[in-house]
Amino acid sequence: MPDARAEEAAPAADVTAPSCLIKGTFPAPKGTQIFDAPSGGNVIGTLTGAWVPMTLSEIPFDPTSGRAHLRTSQGTGALRIDGYVEASALPLFTTRDLSVHGGSVWISSAQKVKLLRASKGELTVEMPVSGTMSQTVRATAPCEAFTLAKGKPQPTEIAGNARGYMMKKPSISLYDKANGEVVFTLNMMEGTGQLFWSTETKGAFVHVTMRGDLTIDAWAHLRDLEPLKKGEMMDQLIPPSTQVAGAQLALDKPPPIVRATREIPVRSKRDEKAKPIGVVEPDAEIYVMETVVGWTNILPKSLGVTPPEDAGFWIPASEVPK
Repeated sequence: MPDARAEEAAPAADVTAPSCLIKGTFPAPKGTQIFDAPSGGNVIGTLTGAWVPMTLSEIPFDPTSGRAHLRTSQGTGALRIDGYVEASALPLFTTRDLSVHGGSVWISSAQKVKLLRASKGELTVEMPVSGTMSQTVRATAPCEAFTLAKGKPQPTEIAGNARGYMMKKPSISLYDKANGEVVFTLNMMEGTGQLFWSTETKGAFVHVTMRGDLTIDAWAHLRDLEPLKKGEMMDQLIPPSTQVAGAQLALDKPPPIVRATREIPVRSKRDEKAKPIGVVEPDAEIYVMETVVGWTNILPKSLGVTPPEDAGFWIPASEVPK
């Protein structure tokens, strides 16, 4: 059976998701370039892999062929660069369980997913299922079901009278009810398996649940399962939760740090006629670099975004916070 897929309608080719505002503070992929235009244009900044607050919007229908709007801020206290990045460059994470197939299979909350497409107010994403032979699942959900920051996975809740069941072979069919329709087939790698829990059997079927990167609440045929002895646990099958550590960046000789008290426009060139590429928001902490002919170059204290070599983050020297 092919991988389960959420039902998808085919929107018009020019549909985008301008109303999506996806936020989060996370170490963005090092080297991600920020441009000053949705296509073409010039590079105005580069993400360094350090923790940086972000807001993503204006996501194109096809994220592989267009740019989305990015602000290096969630609303306050940041050196905010306004530009455009490849829409598929930033990782998305789920904020809640996303249905893959009705009430039987979900992508769990706090999982990293790949953006496939956008429509009005919704995103379609894909996730590889851990421990499988490149099996993937897809789901479509409202924009608020996603974030740019990894959350904390919800732990598995196991009833006191639950019994564990292991897969007897790498592949297992899951049903919507006892002796019902197959809704999903889980294809694990050879030598691996999946631990399910159950408190209910009906005839030759077992009501199984699990929670990992997938959440499953379905039925399986007893012949495909090996009951564990009472009290036996298979903790080694539960993957450990990993914490993402952003790049720890520092300047060799740190320049002065100041805190902004009001909004200050930022330009990539020392030219008042140049269009601003962002602002220093109130309460933002910034490094004060060199001053050249009435203009001061600055950097965010987090060093999460830096300018290209042939440009800078310039503000009028007269507006540098004291």
